[in-house]
Amino acid sequence: MSVPKPFDASKPLPHKDAFFPIKGIYFNAGVQHPISRASAAAAQEYLDYKGFHTDLDIDPLALRKEVLAKYAKLIKADDEEIAIVGSTTVGENLIVNAMDLVAKKARVVTDDLHYFGSYQIFGELKKQGVEVTTIRNKNGTIDYADYEAAITDETDLVCVSGVSTFNGHQHDLKRISALAHKHGALIYADVIHQVGATPLDVKDCDVDFCSAGTFKWLMADQGCGFLYVKKASLSKLKRPWYGKRQVRNLVTHVFPGDDITKDDNVYEYDLAENSEGYFSIWSEPRIVLAQLDRSLAYLNEVGVDRITKYRQPLLKYLREEIEALGFKCLTPDGSVTPLLSFECEDAAKRLSPIFEKADIKASLYKGHFRLGVSVYNDLDDAKLVVKALSTLN
Repeated sequence: MSVPKPFDASKPLPHKDAFFPIKGIYFNAGVQHPISRASAAAAQEYLDYKGFHTDLDIDPLALRKEVLAKYAKLIKADDEEIAIVGSTTVGENLIVNAMDLVAKKARVVTDDLHYFGSYQIFGELKKQGVEVTTIRNKNGTIDYADYEAAITDETDLVCVSGVSTFNGHQHDLKRISALAHKHGALIYADVIHQVGATPLDVKDCDVDFCSAGTFKWLMADQGCGFLYVKKASLSKLKRPWYGKRQVRNLVTHVFPGDDITKDDNVYEYDLAENSEGYFSIWSEPRIVLAQLDRSLAYLNEVGVDRITKYRQPLLKYLREEIEALGFKCLTPDGSVTPLLSFECEDAAKRLSPIFEKADIKASLYKGHFRLGVSVYNDLDDAKLVVKALSTLN
């Protein structure tokens, strides 16, 4: 693979040239985002390094340190507040376990716009004695009066999606964090559809925890994610598991060169008092980190504010034109996130042949379809989607 020329992120959007020529019209970044030419080259470079057949040398520890710093910059966190985990849901499970919710018979408040893959977490917690209150959405949005009523002094944890995978609804994380903290509760946010797509400042919105996988708006592959833990909230947790990367100052009394002891004191160590000291283990998909090194650089250089601003005319056009065809938009008015959902009976069955014929990729479900707008989409793409939908009988 030839190494691409560095992409100039200051160029006007759309940034089609940053990616390979995408086959057809791709509005499915909400499922998985295409990786860029630069990220693909970085992955190939890493594979060449792992073949150990060239002079190429990559320092994996330096790579992960750089990636952690770039992600921390993206969400305006401190480097030591970030841990690399397996996925968004791994991060959420780690927080649930670190809070010891089952042992405490705790109380959790969430809503039905939270990720549907988390429904099982709360279902199993309920079976084990945790009280779970799930607020129902009203016309695709959340009434914060319902949260004000549901969060009490007995609430331990509030769990939300910063941006809903269903319809792109964006929580006012600052408002809901204030509600939670007023009653002594902590708040976790699933931000996989927010970070990289819509501005996120974890200091300003004051969430205690948030996690995001890397294969959507972070523009890399699966098998990796980031967990943010606010420094001040770390002391309220217990370590949910243990591993080598949590350790600092390890001294062994076993190996040649060690001070060999004759008792059972074979090692001494401290555990780091930061996010990695609580949540990291060891093995990570370093090829994904290689991709992230480029994609996070791109996102920081182009700026998420600029990406958000660019897609607004496309979202407006798609909403207006598709609604004019008779499809009810399920995304709240005024939404600036990259996801647009529309109600459509038997959407998967009825739209699949139409979209396949037009070579359009979108998310099709039982009763709705969803479009994900990204940095390579333009008005011509949007017009082709509207044209295809207009052929539905």
